[in-house]
Amino acid sequence: MKDRDFASIFAFATFWVVIAIGCWLGLRIVHAMGWTGTDQSNSQPAPAISTAHRSVSRRSPPQLSLASIFAPQPVSLAGYDRRKIRTLIATGDVIPARTVNYQMVTRNDFTAPFRPTAAYLRTADMTLINLESPLIGAGCRVANDTTMTFCGDPRFVQGLQLAGVDTACTANNHIGNYGNEGIQETWSHLRAAHIGFCGYGSVDHKTVRGLRFAFLAFNCVGFPFDYTLARRQIAAEHRAGNVVIVSVHWGKEYVALPQAAPGVANDDPRRVAHWIIDSGADLIIGNHPHHVQGVEWYHHRLITYAHGNFIFDQMFPARECVNDSDHNCCPGDGNRFCSTREGVVGAYTFYGRRLVRVRYRPVVIYDWWQPRWADPASARIIMQHMQAATQQLAHRHG
Repeated sequence: MKDRDFASIFAFATFWVVIAIGCWLGLRIVHAMGWTGTDQSNSQPAPAISTAHRSVSRRSPPQLSLASIFAPQPVSLAGYDRRKIRTLIATGDVIPARTVNYQMVTRNDFTAPFRPTAAYLRTADMTLINLESPLIGAGCRVANDTTMTFCGDPRFVQGLQLAGVDTACTANNHIGNYGNEGIQETWSHLRAAHIGFCGYGSVDHKTVRGLRFAFLAFNCVGFPFDYTLARRQIAAEHRAGNVVIVSVHWGKEYVALPQAAPGVANDDPRRVAHWIIDSGADLIIGNHPHHVQGVEWYHHRLITYAHGNFIFDQMFPARECVNDSDHNCCPGDGNRFCSTREGVVGAYTFYGRRLVRVRYRPVVIYDWWQPRWADPASARIIMQHMQAATQQLAHRHG
C-alpha cells in the first residue's frame, strides 16, 4: 500500500515538474523569437525615438559663415525642429516704369514680369521687394523711353500677388517722383492688395509661427542718412523682441563694391550698414547700384549691399563704354551680359531668431522686362564675381 502511495505521489510530482520545466522553456523560446505579448514598439524603440527628438530640440543651430554662403551645397537643416525654421526671399530692384510699364500696359499683362520666377518666390514664409516706382492711376505716361521720372500702372500689384510678395519697401530715390500724393496712392494700392509696405515712417510687421519680424527701410540716395532717426526706430523694434530686417537704398551705381557717390549718395554704405547693425538690426537687404555687390559679415550679422536688378529695362549691351558720350554700352561690367541685366534672389533662412543659411539664385533680364533664372554658365559667373567682391570686403574689414 505504501509502495503504491509513494509511486502515485512520485508520479504526481514528476508530472508537475515536467509541466513547470515546459512552461519555463516555452517562455524562453517566446522571448527569444520576439513573440512576447508585450508591445516591443512601445517598450524599447519608443525611448530611442523620444531621446532622438529631445536631442534634436537641444541641438544648436548651425553657424552661418561667408564660406557656407558660397559653398557648392547649402547647409543641411535635416533633423532640426521644422517649426523653428522661417524663410525670407528678397529680390533686387523692382521698377515697373518706362519700358516695363509700356510692355505691361500694351499687352494688358501685369504678371508676365514675374511669371518665370513666381513659383520660387512664393516658397518663402515672407517675400520682400524694393519697389522703386510709384503706382499711379492717372497721369502716368505710357511710353517706351528713358525718362528718369518713374511711374507704373496700379495693376502691377497683380504681378506682386502672383509672386507672393508680402512686403514692398518704398524708401528709395524714385518712389517720390510724383510727390507725397504718389507715395500715398502707391501705399493705398498695396494695402488694397493686402501687401505690406515699409519706408518713410512705415514699419511692416509679419508674424510667422509665433515669431514677429519688423521690416524697416531707409533711403540714402538724394538725401542724407538720418543716423539718429534710424537708431531710434531700429532700437525700438529690437527692444520689442522682433527680428529686425532693414532695407536700405544706397551707394554708387554700376560698381561691385559698396561706395559713396559724391553729390548723389554721400553716405558711405559700409558706415551706414555698421550703424544699422549696431542699432539692433538682424539683417540688411541693400539695393540701388543696379549691380550685384558683395556681402559682409559684421558682428555676427549679414549685410547684403546690393542684389542687382530684378525687374527693370536696363538692357545695355555687354560692350564696355569707351567714353562718357558712348551710351550704347554697359555702364557696369560686361560679362556674358551687362551687369545691369543681372541680379540675385536671396533666400535667407532663420532658425529661431538666428540667420543660419543664405543662398543666392542668379537671374538675367530678358526682353526689357522679365527676369529669368540664369543658365548654369551665367549663374556661375555671377556668383564668382559676387564672391570675389565679398572677399575684397572681408580683406578691407580685416
